[in-house]
Amino acid sequence: MKKVLLFLLTLCCTLVLISCGDDSESTDNGQTVPPVETPVETPQPETPLPTPEVNETIDGYTFEGTRTYAPYTVYNQDGSVYEADSDEEANPNNSLFNAIRLAGEKSLNSNKMYVLDANGVKVFQRQSKSECWCYDGTYLVGSKPRAEALEWCEGRRRSYVIDGQGKAYLGLGIDWYEGSDFSNEIPLEFISGGYNYLFSKSGEIEADVWHTLGFGYMETYVRLSEATYMPNLDTQNRSGDGWNAYIFINGAGGWTCDLGLIGNLNGNVVQWRLVRNCSHDDHKNNPTDYGPSFTTQVNQAPGVAGQIQYVTSMTWDEEAKCYNGADDLFFQCWQTVNGWILKITNLNTGIVYTINELHEGMFEEKQQYFRFLLAASYCPVVSNIWNPRCGAYLRNVVFDNVKIARYNETDEYTADMLLDFYPGQNMIYGFSQASDCSSMVYSTYEADGTYKSGNSYKAGDKYISYSCYYDGGSH
Repeated sequence: MKKVLLFLLTLCCTLVLISCGDDSESTDNGQTVPPVETPVETPQPETPLPTPEVNETIDGYTFEGTRTYAPYTVYNQDGSVYEADSDEEANPNNSLFNAIRLAGEKSLNSNKMYVLDANGVKVFQRQSKSECWCYDGTYLVGSKPRAEALEWCEGRRRSYVIDGQGKAYLGLGIDWYEGSDFSNEIPLEFISGGYNYLFSKSGEIEADVWHTLGFGYMETYVRLSEATYMPNLDTQNRSGDGWNAYIFINGAGGWTCDLGLIGNLNGNVVQWRLVRNCSHDDHKNNPTDYGPSFTTQVNQAPGVAGQIQYVTSMTWDEEAKCYNGADDLFFQCWQTVNGWILKITNLNTGIVYTINELHEGMFEEKQQYFRFLLAASYCPVVSNIWNPRCGAYLRNVVFDNVKIARYNETDEYTADMLLDFYPGQNMIYGFSQASDCSSMVYSTYEADGTYKSGNSYKAGDKYISYSCYYDGGSH
């Protein structure tokens, strides 16, 4: 089994720590009792749906388990329907995962709530912390001991493992890119939804001697004209989860920094604006600074100081029934002794946008550790069970001519220094996390052509396409 370390990459939300101790639980008055599940008479739907499919194959993927059907209803342990407040998840709910979250949030040790689907199938009930609930997409696999559940999850790319109390995801399906190196622990995030990450190598060491430095420069074209976007469509999530789309480069050499774009629907326009997220202690120690979370870059120039810098936008396409029409962009990122510089050129307008994230001498004698990460994600702003069927998506973010170069102390890089950066090329590892909701395509153009923006590509150009989707679909 691959070793996986759960950690927090401060992308958009706060981690809920899950205790994995003794199976005994405290009652509401603080006394300790062994876990007991009270038998419950299962209510039956008035009009049963067709017999659920088992091990059903859709688009070449065979789902393990029994297909479940909406709506999903949360019940108290005594068999009565839970009456949801106006600021909670709707009950019944069209989302399996919303219903599980509601049951997990409202269950007590004295009231182990459960969830039934439209056919009366029990798809979740609060239980001990050492047990987990397993799902292949929205197909019910059942309850398993934690170790067994996580092992099962590794072999199912559309899988979800939820802790027995309905508080958090403990495992998600993952699609590893060809050529990934598993010799070291690989950090994953379970609260960040579906995302696509490609990590470069750093410097090369042999017999405790560094033979090459890490990578100090990266560039890529971002063909955002090819991308489509939909916001969160989940009207039954009454607690108001937010969702943020990200396209960014992450640089690291001890400290790390995300530099790129964040996209959200604002009125009737999807606006893509500059964003940064630096881990340096200078931010944590300065209460007037933006701190350790993602923050939108603003203008500093006279007359426009404080205004948000919008790089491109998408509008509603009535024929396609989605938001699209963004401009193509060119990203350039430098890792220097003093920090990072990102330049984004809008290829349609010619305007250049810049982020300077500098801290004097922060990488002195650390250039051997420099590495890059190329990412696209669509993240829930929620700290527990997010909804993989909320209808949101960011599809087909195309990166072409992706290049990186070994660190040069002059911070100047010429064409002969550039190396391809793709799956299997100067990569240490890459993956699509929560791969029921995310995917990557890597290919080469066979002939010359033109993007929707009017910009061209050449036969032989390599490209990566990243997608994140919460509609039960595919790339």
